[in-house]
Amino acid sequence: MLDVYATCPPSSRARPEEFRRDLARSARWTDDAGLRGLLIFTDHDVVDPWAVAQMLIQRSERLVPLVAAQPPYMHPYSVARMVSSMAFLHGRRVDLNLITGGSPYRMRTIGDALEHDARYERLIEYGEVIGRLLTSPEPVSYEGEHYRVRRLDLFPPADPELLPRMFVAGSSDACLEAERRLGVVRLRYPRALQDYGPGSAELRGGGLRIGIIARDDPEDAWRTAHDRFPDDPDGERQYRIANRFSDSAWMGRLSEDAATPVAEPSPYWMHPLRTYKEYCPYLVGSYEEVGAYLARYLAMGITTIILNVPHEEADLHHAAVALRHAEKLTAAAEVRP
Repeated sequence: MLDVYATCPPSSRARPEEFRRDLARSARWTDDAGLRGLLIFTDHDVVDPWAVAQMLIQRSERLVPLVAAQPPYMHPYSVARMVSSMAFLHGRRVDLNLITGGSPYRMRTIGDALEHDARYERLIEYGEVIGRLLTSPEPVSYEGEHYRVRRLDLFPPADPELLPRMFVAGSSDACLEAERRLGVVRLRYPRALQDYGPGSAELRGGGLRIGIIARDDPEDAWRTAHDRFPDDPDGERQYRIANRFSDSAWMGRLSEDAATPVAEPSPYWMHPLRTYKEYCPYLVGSYEEVGAYLARYLAMGITTIILNVPHEEADLHHAAVALRHAEKLTAAAEVRP
């Protein structure tokens, strides 16, 4: 089964009443489209993701918030207690996206001076403590370099029927080790298909974050794409500056891809990322073109898709048509990785 989430609208530049409206609308759209849930980011300049998750649950019938959890922001006990409390109060699951933070500058502003790989080593301990608190019938003790707990009870106790799916995000070897140690799904931003070798197992069992603009008529899809993401030299300059302040492996890799001209027409489109409007690649074209491209990712073993923030309700339904086409192709074994 393929799990599909959308992404929550950003709060950084929205007025409070606008953001509340956008959240309520996104919750309704997600439920109506039959998606699993909504990814909620965390950073210095956005609303606290747990407050957002609470509102989303109250404004929806079944969606699962996928909350970004970052060690410097919240102790692992607090994360586990938030998960169990949401289940206790609302009878609803909350999934977790364990992240390290991609900007060393922003991490230093809150006193976090760990280097890239050390942040992933801490994240492994973070995930281990959270996992044990949510699953152990006995008080938890843990002795690590970054976290130490002694006979710690979780209250309210976690509901075994509502345990979270857990993810890590990244493309580096350190992130790969976190995926292996924690036994979770690794999320990443996909490269173009030609960048994966024949029979590649790199994506197996993982998840992708991507935007989709699909229509019955490919010209209509590309017209919509260019209307939403016009050329923007200032945005391109901002994107290059942002890259210089990031030690993220995926940002570096995608930046190289974004600067490489595409040799032939393809649904894979980097323009929104290159102009600093979005943080992921897009697939653009007809339902069949986008579905066939997606099917080749699915054939590599992808289990989760995170769709980018929808601009309108119809975006999720258009994406769902392309995804159904991809799943049918994959089930019929009409594509090969």
